[in-house]
Amino acid sequence: MLTETVYERIRTAILSAELRPNRRLVESDLAESLKVSRTPVREALLRLEQEGFVKRSRGWVVREYQPSEIRERLECRLAIEGYAAGLAASRVSEAVVEELRGLAAAMAELRDDRLAFNALNDTFHRIITDAAGNPTLSSLHAQTKMKYWDLNVPVTFSAEEDEAVVDQHRGLVEALEAGDGERAERLARTHVQLTMDVIVAELAKRYGGPRPTSSSA
Repeated sequence: MLTETVYERIRTAILSAELRPNRRLVESDLAESLKVSRTPVREALLRLEQEGFVKRSRGWVVREYQPSEIRERLECRLAIEGYAAGLAASRVSEAVVEELRGLAAAMAELRDDRLAFNALNDTFHRIITDAAGNPTLSSLHAQTKMKYWDLNVPVTFSAEEDEAVVDQHRGLVEALEAGDGERAERLARTHVQLTMDVIVAELAKRYGGPRPTSSSA
C-alpha cells in the first residue's frame, strides 16, 4: 500500500535523525522527494501524528520530546517488549529466529557506528514484537519509538554497556529459539531497563529530575 510505504519512509527518516526535531515538513516537498501525490503523504503524517512523531504547528513539524516523555515511553517499552518476547517464544518461526540471529551478529560488528546500530536494533525489536502475533501489541510498540539518542548532546553508551547490549541480544535469540517464554520476557525487560537507566541518567545530568531506579545492567 502506497501510504504504508510513505509512512515507513518518513518514520525511518525521523528515527535516523535525517529529519530532526522541530524540522518543518511541507507536504508538497515530501511528495516531490518521494515521487508520490500529496494524499499518501498527508495520510502518513496523520498516522505519525497519532503515534507522536510529528505535530501540527502552522503546518507539520517533527516533534521534540521532553525528558519526561522520553522516560514515559521507555517505561511503556519495558512492559510491551517484555510481554511480547514472552509471547513470541511460543510463536516465532525458525526463519525469524535465523533473521534475528543475523541481525544480532551484524549489530555486534557495528557498535562504533551508532546510527547503523540503532537502525538494526529498531528492526530487531520490531521483529520480536511482531513475532508475538498480536497486531494491537505491535501498534502500541510503534507508539513508543523515539530518537532518544538525538538530544542536544547524543546519549552515549560505555564499552561495558555496549557489550551488555550485545550479550542480551544473543541471549534473547537463544531464549526464543528454545521456546523459553519466561527467560525471553526476563531478558527483554532487562535489556530495555539497561537502555532506560543509561538514558534517564543522562537526562538527569542535563536537565535535572529523578535518577534511574534500577541498575539491572
